[in-house]
Amino acid sequence: MQSHGLNNYYRSSRLPPKDSSKKSGKISIKWLLGFPLLVLLIMLGYHYTRLSNLPFNLGKAKFSKVEAVSKPTLTAAQTSLMSSQINDVISSYQDMEVGVAIVDLNNHKSYHYGIGQAFIAASISKVLTASLFLHEVELGQQTLNEDIDGSSAQYELQQLIEISDDTAWINLNNLLTNDALSNYAQEIGLINYDPSQNTLTVDDISLLLAKLYKGELLNSADTQLLMNYMHDANYDNYIVASVPKGVKVYHKIGFLDDRVHDAAIIDNGKHPYVLVIFTKMDNDGDYDDAEGHQIFASITSATVQAFL
Repeated sequence: MQSHGLNNYYRSSRLPPKDSSKKSGKISIKWLLGFPLLVLLIMLGYHYTRLSNLPFNLGKAKFSKVEAVSKPTLTAAQTSLMSSQINDVISSYQDMEVGVAIVDLNNHKSYHYGIGQAFIAASISKVLTASLFLHEVELGQQTLNEDIDGSSAQYELQQLIEISDDTAWINLNNLLTNDALSNYAQEIGLINYDPSQNTLTVDDISLLLAKLYKGELLNSADTQLLMNYMHDANYDNYIVASVPKGVKVYHKIGFLDDRVHDAAIIDNGKHPYVLVIFTKMDNDGDYDDAEGHQIFASITSATVQAFL
């Protein structure tokens, strides 16, 4: 690769050969004629430097600063419409308990609808297990190559998130221990997590995903690894189904006989946000799939209309 800076440096510093026919005490007429021009150039350079440090550069600095903070956020009208639509959905299904949490990843503002109490989280909390394991890898307490039940730890993580494998979950939770899971959850701000009962609120999960996206839980490589698994996670017929094609979604679903939960980071490259929806039959009966899909579709569409 050529070094243009070095080439220019050597060219500009090379002096012309001395002329032995000239006497050292005689001042050249060319030098006398060139001296005022040299002074003029120096003065112009000085004033240009001063001017370039004043209005123009200040203007550029101000523009850059404005540009850096000009990420889109929800207007009052968008927030009002989204809130109205989500509350209407929740009130329309009296036989379903619904909790919703949203975090605007551009300004960190959060929105809460429906039930705020802890739910049995089902497989949603597998993201917490994966995050803690990777955190311990970064601390040197675990490795991705270690053997867990005949497979590498990295393979177990992938199975845990992508296909929601329960055996991998048991193996990893046993390795980490409930005490470590509980302590980690508290350290990162999840105040309602109970590993023995597997309970979490929608706000806990929305905080977990927001911190993951912002790189506050793991280094960049491990953040990307976990989010890649979430991008490829199965059961994409709830939140993911109502997100426009081309928009990236990183999610994890959880379900039992009477409930379906989905938690996602939705990112169109301009206005990313977290959306968490917990749903549970109010009468503890079997889950109504038709109702559930309508709830997820309607709430997700309301957020897409506002954010994207």
